[in-house]
Amino acid sequence: MANEIGTTLLNSLTNSTFDIGNMAKVLAEAGVASPRATLETKETKANTELSALNYLQSNVEAFQSYLGNLSTPTLFQGRAVTSSDDSVISVQSNGVPVTGSYQVQSLQLAQAHTLVANKSYSSTSDIISMGTLSIGVGGQTQNIVIDNSNNTLEGLQNIINNGDYGVNASIINNGGNYQLMFSSKQAGAASEITLSGLADFDTNGFTTTSEAQDALMSINGLVVSNNSNTFDDVIDGLQISLKSVSLQSTQSLSVSSDSETISNTVLDFVDVYNQLDTILDDLGSYKELTEDEAASEDYAFFGDLAGSSLLRDLKGQIRDSLSGAISQLTDPNTLAAAGLSFDLEGKLSVDTTTLNNLITNNLDGLANVFAKSGQTTDPLMNVTGSSDKTQAGSYAVNISQLAEKATVVGGATTFAANEYRLAGGVVYDPVQALNIESGAGFQISINGGVATQVNFTQGSYATKDLVAAQIQSDINTQTGQAVSVAYDPSQGRFEITNTTGTVDVSSATLLGNQGFNSGSYASEQLMDLSGAAVSFDVSIDGSIATQATISAGKYTLNEFAERMRTSINNLSETSSSGASVSVSTEGGVFSVVSNRYGVSSDVTLSNFSNATNAGFSADLSDQGQNVDGTITTAAGTLSLGAYADSEDGRKIKISDYAVIASEPADVRGLEFQILGGTTGSRGDIVFSQGFASRVNETINNLLSDDNGLVSDRIDSLTNKLSDYEEKTTKLDARYETLLLKYQLQFSSLQSLLSSSQQTSDFLTATFSNNNNN
Repeated sequence: MANEIGTTLLNSLTNSTFDIGNMAKVLAEAGVASPRATLETKETKANTELSALNYLQSNVEAFQSYLGNLSTPTLFQGRAVTSSDDSVISVQSNGVPVTGSYQVQSLQLAQAHTLVANKSYSSTSDIISMGTLSIGVGGQTQNIVIDNSNNTLEGLQNIINNGDYGVNASIINNGGNYQLMFSSKQAGAASEITLSGLADFDTNGFTTTSEAQDALMSINGLVVSNNSNTFDDVIDGLQISLKSVSLQSTQSLSVSSDSETISNTVLDFVDVYNQLDTILDDLGSYKELTEDEAASEDYAFFGDLAGSSLLRDLKGQIRDSLSGAISQLTDPNTLAAAGLSFDLEGKLSVDTTTLNNLITNNLDGLANVFAKSGQTTDPLMNVTGSSDKTQAGSYAVNISQLAEKATVVGGATTFAANEYRLAGGVVYDPVQALNIESGAGFQISINGGVATQVNFTQGSYATKDLVAAQIQSDINTQTGQAVSVAYDPSQGRFEITNTTGTVDVSSATLLGNQGFNSGSYASEQLMDLSGAAVSFDVSIDGSIATQATISAGKYTLNEFAERMRTSINNLSETSSSGASVSVSTEGGVFSVVSNRYGVSSDVTLSNFSNATNAGFSADLSDQGQNVDGTITTAAGTLSLGAYADSEDGRKIKISDYAVIASEPADVRGLEFQILGGTTGSRGDIVFSQGFASRVNETINNLLSDDNGLVSDRIDSLTNKLSDYEEKTTKLDARYETLLLKYQLQFSSLQSLLSSSQQTSDFLTATFSNNNNN
């Protein structure tokens, strides 16, 4: 612009009729026209190809997104779960449950234990008696000192609620009279509360407004219990929740493969593949477009990759990854076996009859056709996952060490002489348990004597304790013996205790309300732990060590095992760390076992008090161990121990960076578990890539930033365009140089012409004047 202004000024000053600016511009453009035309042609071609490749890449990526579900086993492990009545029992999948159906009854809902102190107060600030309040929940006892700094109704409530005593305290305004209510924080039979130590409460006592009880359900006739209404681990992969009690009806729970989702996913894959194939054909087409087609956005990239070897290679690689057979599989091992085939135009079609037959009758086979999968000949060795680094092949597994749970075993137990207890079954209906039906009775044998028929007094009773008292009275009156009968709320059952020998029951009639059905019930000998509460320090799986206590009393082996289990598992230090134990009585001794496998599994019990009769005196400690062994590939052998899971020592997850003989291992990313069995050779893991997985890997390679066919070409074109831009900048500079050069030359010529004109004008004027003279 500045040059044009200068030229105009120059023309004005010299009174020129000659367009210096235009002449210079024409000549300068002519000087760069040929290289500029060549450069613009190359740039246009590169931009066209680059835009087409970006369009190609976005469509291939869109197609790849439809491969995600098909290329992993998760889709085929999906389950449709239903309940015949969700208002009674609801169910959902939380894993991969086995397909089937279950007949389930909701027998009892879990409840927290609630006690209301019978003593009433006129205000929340009333004084309460002082002393040491002992609060027991689930076998754990803690003490609170009540003195003149906190001995009000309100003060006790605040102390309890601000601490971790396993209960909540609430002041209830009952018509202007104030009472203290205690509710266990957790539901379940083990949440029973005991309170003692304050005169106000000890003298006036408590009223139970809600009994501590477990949730109970019957699954195909087997009764199972839980401390909450949600059963997570009764059936592997299912979460069953009790919503209401329905003793008179049975609900059907159904678990089936999610056939509709699987079928729709396969059909969507076929449709999207065919759409991609059409897009690839359009990009490489030589067809001439009509005027309307050329103006349409649908044809924006039509023919832009015509003749492209990259397009041919890409299309061929994707097609090849869907062809042939998967060598690691037997039938079905081709797309055709799954009902998918290519027509003459290269489009996929589906035989839905064949597909649906596989979904119904051989879902695992269908999963193997499409997804990554691993098969084993050992039923206790399961492949659970893989990564994009895992290569298809057959790999031999040898196990040198099985995973173990931490386990400690007590010594010999000591039983009280001639003291036995018989337990009935769990009471399902707490209301019906108060009713003894007309004609109810059973045969009872005491101290090994001849069985005596005992008939019970019909009636409805206010509490289970009164029912127990009536049963005791009837037994003792009709047998001439002296047994005691009690209802154990922590176990949810009636129990008969004999301090002089055995007690056995059979032929029960109409006593189902009280947990005695038609079977036989044998008594177990009692351990005497009544001298004082049993206590010990416990740490499970690395949890903070803390003291567990079990109330003093006389226990059968199974009763003490259950008390020990709940007392440990209910500790906040145990539960908050995700740890838990089971306690068994095999061989008449107690074994405490962590529920975790591997080196993170640990059981430490120490500082026992009053537990000698249960076989516990010396400190006990044990740590679990991880699975170990080797896996062998064609390149060599890899040790498994370093890849054991820290939370479950049965599981192996080989690193994506694992190497054998300094080369990446074919088994990188492979995940499997050894659930038991023996040490030594465990056979082979045969890992295969289904067709969806193969296509997915092919596309990853094509689009990879590291030497991917498409990404390399895009990078190359981007670099070329950058180079063309640099050359364009240089041509622009060349043009400016030429423009200035020609402007200067024409300016000089203009000056010369102006000077010549002035001379001419002078001579003309001079000679004209001379002639006049």
